[in-house]
Amino acid sequence: MIDTRIRGKLRGLEDVSPDGYPLICHLIDTAVVAEVLWDSYLSRSQHRLISRALGLSEVEARATVALWAGLHDIGKAVPPWQGMIGGPGAKEGYATSSEGEDTARRHDTGSQLLIPPLLAELGYGTVRDLRGTPAAFAGIALGGHHGSFQAPTNPRLLPCPLTAYRALGDGLWSVQRTLIMQAIDAVTSPPRLAADIRIPGFVMPVITGLIMLADWLVSQEHHLIGLLRQAAPFDVTSPQAALAWAKKVRPLCEDLLDEAGLTAPTPAAPAPFDDMFPHIDTPNPLQTSIATHLPDLATGPGILLITAPPGDGKTETALYAAHHLAHTCGTHGLYVALPTQATANQMDGRVRTWAESHLPARSTLLHGAAWMHDDTPDARVITGHGPDLSATRWLRINNLRGLLAHLNVGTIDQALLSVLPLHRNPLRHLGLSGKTLVIDEAHAYDAFTQALLLRLLQWCGAWKTPVIVMSATLTGTTGAALVNAYRKGAGQQTATLDGAYPGWWWSPADTETIQTAPEPVRSSRERTLTVTRRAATTSTALLAIHRELAPLLNDQGCAAVICTTVTEAQTTYSQIAETLKAEQHTDTDLHLLHARLPQWQRADYTARAETAFGRVDKPTTRRPRRGIIVATQVIEQSLDLDFDLIISWLAPFELLMQRAGRAHRHGPDIWKKAGLTRPTWANTNPRITVLVPTHTNATPDYAPPRWGEVYQPSALQRTDELITRLTTPIGIPHTLQPLLEECYDPAFTSTSPETLAKTDAARLGDDAARRALANLALIPTPTRVSYSNLHRLTESTTDPDLITTRLGADALQLIPTFLDHAGNHYLDPERTTRLPQHGSATGGRFTKKQARDLMRYAVPVNATGWPERLPDENRPPAAWERDPRLARLAVLPHHPTAGGWSTLPIAGRRMHLDPTLGIVTQRA
Repeated sequence: MIDTRIRGKLRGLEDVSPDGYPLICHLIDTAVVAEVLWDSYLSRSQHRLISRALGLSEVEARATVALWAGLHDIGKAVPPWQGMIGGPGAKEGYATSSEGEDTARRHDTGSQLLIPPLLAELGYGTVRDLRGTPAAFAGIALGGHHGSFQAPTNPRLLPCPLTAYRALGDGLWSVQRTLIMQAIDAVTSPPRLAADIRIPGFVMPVITGLIMLADWLVSQEHHLIGLLRQAAPFDVTSPQAALAWAKKVRPLCEDLLDEAGLTAPTPAAPAPFDDMFPHIDTPNPLQTSIATHLPDLATGPGILLITAPPGDGKTETALYAAHHLAHTCGTHGLYVALPTQATANQMDGRVRTWAESHLPARSTLLHGAAWMHDDTPDARVITGHGPDLSATRWLRINNLRGLLAHLNVGTIDQALLSVLPLHRNPLRHLGLSGKTLVIDEAHAYDAFTQALLLRLLQWCGAWKTPVIVMSATLTGTTGAALVNAYRKGAGQQTATLDGAYPGWWWSPADTETIQTAPEPVRSSRERTLTVTRRAATTSTALLAIHRELAPLLNDQGCAAVICTTVTEAQTTYSQIAETLKAEQHTDTDLHLLHARLPQWQRADYTARAETAFGRVDKPTTRRPRRGIIVATQVIEQSLDLDFDLIISWLAPFELLMQRAGRAHRHGPDIWKKAGLTRPTWANTNPRITVLVPTHTNATPDYAPPRWGEVYQPSALQRTDELITRLTTPIGIPHTLQPLLEECYDPAFTSTSPETLAKTDAARLGDDAARRALANLALIPTPTRVSYSNLHRLTESTTDPDLITTRLGADALQLIPTFLDHAGNHYLDPERTTRLPQHGSATGGRFTKKQARDLMRYAVPVNATGWPERLPDENRPPAAWERDPRLARLAVLPHHPTAGGWSTLPIAGRRMHLDPTLGIVTQRA
């Protein structure tokens, strides 16, 4: 008879039941919810993935996974663990031993040790060496149910771990574990797996992720307390009673999925492109080509590469393709990955609007500051050792949980975390393997991030997860590398990409042939881009900018001046403002936009820019007669802005073309619809003026000290020489790709070959170093994952929130404060809002609203050069450090002076908050 005194959960439940929640009930709950997850959460593609890996039918695979889930905490049925929580012991006739007690106390380790002999007892096939058998693999999977796989068990101990770890408990303990296993077997009715089945290692994280999710769902406080109040005392003492309990809790488990927002959506039926996007009057040639041909070509999983100029409707094209692939591949959701938080925020609304009609699922925004956009309530979870305060809600509590939602929009790094050896990686694999992955702006990543992306695509190919990659400016070499990474994961040979720009390529996961558009894809917005080169020193830059703006100032129009650094943008903005005032152009609408602004101010500046320079047929747009925005790279990708002229400092060719896409972004039909026309001087085609930094002797300076290491000098030299030799405007789109290929051709003919040779060597060396760093950090390729090295997928203990997958990214948030003479800190220079020292929640923690309100004042800054330990003046209040949302904050105190405010230097720099310019940095 099963002993219900063996406890599964206690802490957090003592007020309801001093005996806690029985282990047998928790295990049955987990098995049942695993079945419900299989039926209502997993995608059809994941059903196929798991069942093929196990060599079973989908029905049999469902039962097997449920059995394993139901045994995940069998390591709690041991003397040390029960002794910690007041379970049965020697007084109740249970023998104890101290041999191996430290190991046995960890119930995940106990589960890994105990599962192989238990499954052998159940009828799993056995051989002399159990390594790599289904029973041993199940032990590894369940040993990782807390999120980290453990090293394989010593082969000698697989048949009988009690020979080394007597503390696991023999005698009555062994009897109870067998009875519990038999009860779970009765509930799930799984097949017995033969010993010669070899399970592909790359599938095990998906299975473990499902078990983790099942465990977490049934560990929620309201579920446990509800059952304790309704069902105690528990009489689940036999297989028959276990079946009755399973029947009782199944409706509750189904409710748990619905409450968490995990029940898979039913995608709308496939629809023609016109019906899916009724706001598009006439699909453009790219959209028409994919809508016409892809449905016949894409009959299963694969990778779709789309290349087209900015503004050619790639997003709608990708959403159409993703919807088709969801039906043909059986994926249950969508992840749209973008390079920055700003691009993700912009895309989130568009995807949600589309999903309302075509993929009605709970959506989560995933990036480092996504919690600031979240209004969902808290719900506590009970673990074996107490409340898990680091994971207090289901969807949207953090990016890891959010990835389990069926619809995600987020930064690419949230997906790339899945190929780093991080704790709880199985949940990332579970969340990604059942979705269609859309990667936007694929050209925007450095060598480090590209290396991670290539590894992720290998895993997607192994999972048979469909992928869509989009880019406006992608070299053929990079595009082929992305496609071939996916093909390698899917077991295909390397292939070449042939085709024109714009265009698309479809590479199925199960065949060697790469297919593309049967006819050339033209652009509905063919145009020519005039590129003007202007040499400029720091002292002549303003004059050069003013000359380019003269037609606008003398007539009308809108222009963007794009700078390389925040300091450069602040200086340029101030200089233009002074010039406009001196020349009495006070009616010119001047804007500033960069990243080093308090969040509330950046949001305000962004909204103002969208109102002034957004799509002219939008009701919220109020285009000024004359308007200028001075900005950094933040406007390259994230904002749908339209200018008559772009003025940009020199940047790599692909980025210049991305910026040029903001000139004449919207076609004449949209302007006509709005009843507007462009100024005469702007003609009908876009223009970009490129300012080339120059030494005083008139030679180009491809490494200006003021720019630091923003761009590689090699890329700047190649770009400058390429645009210098242009004799005609660039034909968009058809001459864009050849020019991009020429720019990065190893055989590029330079006017200064010796200089280029040196800068190329530095660039290639830097790229190689970044790739090497990525390869050191990456998990193995899917084909190299096995029973013996599964632990490498989760071996790092680093907090994912502290990992920056893009080198050089901002890593610190500053809160500017203003002191009174008594030393009190305020959040505003008027000193009306005190800096909160702690929150109002338990233990001084901040509520989500309080944390969000505080973060509105935060300014991101690059932490390079900051001391490892913050100076005392910059350290936040002690209570902040206990809140993970505020742990990376520092304060920047402003001290009152007779003339205003002063700050103390930090690492040789002095920073202060200017009410218009944002954080201004100067050498101390």
